[in-house]
Amino acid sequence: ASERRTVRTREVISAWRAELPPIPGMESVTITEQRGGPPGRALDIRLTGGDPRELKAAALEVRDLLAAFDGVSDVDDDLPYGKQELILGVSPRGSALGFTTENVGRQVRNAFEGAISKRFARDDEEVTVRVQLPEREQSRALEDLFLRTPAGLEVPLTEVVTITEQSGFSRLRREDGTRFVSITAEVDTTVTRSNAVVESLRTTGLPEITAKYNLEFDFAGRAEEQAEAFGDLGLGAQIALVAIYIILAWVFASYARPIVVMTIIPFGLIGAVIGHLAMGFDLTLLSFVALLGLSGILVNDAIILVDQIDNRLDDGESVRDAVIGGVQDRLRAVLLTSLTTVGGLAPLLFETSLQAQFLLPMAITLAWGLATATFLVLLVVPAVLGIQEDARALFGRKRSSRTVDIDLEAYEALPEDDKVRRIPRPGE
Repeated sequence: ASERRTVRTREVISAWRAELPPIPGMESVTITEQRGGPPGRALDIRLTGGDPRELKAAALEVRDLLAAFDGVSDVDDDLPYGKQELILGVSPRGSALGFTTENVGRQVRNAFEGAISKRFARDDEEVTVRVQLPEREQSRALEDLFLRTPAGLEVPLTEVVTITEQSGFSRLRREDGTRFVSITAEVDTTVTRSNAVVESLRTTGLPEITAKYNLEFDFAGRAEEQAEAFGDLGLGAQIALVAIYIILAWVFASYARPIVVMTIIPFGLIGAVIGHLAMGFDLTLLSFVALLGLSGILVNDAIILVDQIDNRLDDGESVRDAVIGGVQDRLRAVLLTSLTTVGGLAPLLFETSLQAQFLLPMAITLAWGLATATFLVLLVVPAVLGIQEDARALFGRKRSSRTVDIDLEAYEALPEDDKVRRIPRPGE
């Protein structure tokens, strides 16, 4: 078990790669470890367009380019060479006799595989009638084959066709009708990062190779999955922020107060970045998911602070006194809200189990971001609120109070069902 051994899987794989001997006839050997996160290889570069020969030549150059990066291994492509193929081309003499590539290919195929002369239905089955040469003639050499001209004459194949031999491809892959080849590789995260390799390839090397062969390139695999995940996360973040604003605007009965409360949200990223740097982790997708949760906690802290300041402003205090008094009143509440969350996450932060490493970026974002932003709540939110009140006074706009003056005699005359709450009497 991983908790009981001191040798890590990456060390075993590195030693295994170092001990692999040269194997005659072996094109590639790939050793991978089990990993979590998005599916696919760490690096997956996709080249599209062109004919198979150009794709293969470009893929070989990209493989050499990837092999030059430290920490990149198991470089391979999915366009392997297959068996030797005979390429038939119509010679000028054959063209003069009326041969085309299509009818030459059809006659050669019919000579070895036969030709379908008729299909007809019998009961629930379709019957195919195939005309073939005798079995002893099907095994004869290609050079001994005769072709029939459109005029009905028979000429030797070698007189009208050029025959060349070359290696073919065992498979060709297409997407939306376009040929493509994928070049894949693994990345040792202790040496480099896949994102750093991708950015380097985008700027140098890869554009020159694709321009040379008139191809297009894109990144698939984990890079593609990561881009899609971050796109969905961005859409979710926009929806969440709009929902938070609508709820706050309804609660505060103001369009400006929610902005004061929500100004603290970006500051949560400061603590998250500091925490990841301090603990040696990268910002992952889970880190940004946790950042959305952190936004809700920080908004809670800001709400109780802004609400208390507004209460003091309603009582007639100056902005300065209301801000200072509100922070003093809510200091304990803000600290308790943050400390209880950080304390609950502390066991996960110090967990050494390998199974917990997957969740650590989320815990780091919540704990460090909250610990840092809590003090910023007590500084930034009152400062922004003060700026807002100064701007209101500058433009001569009166602040709407949340208290309402009522006629006590008229209120007492109302039926009991219409009295929504008890009004303090004079002297109380």
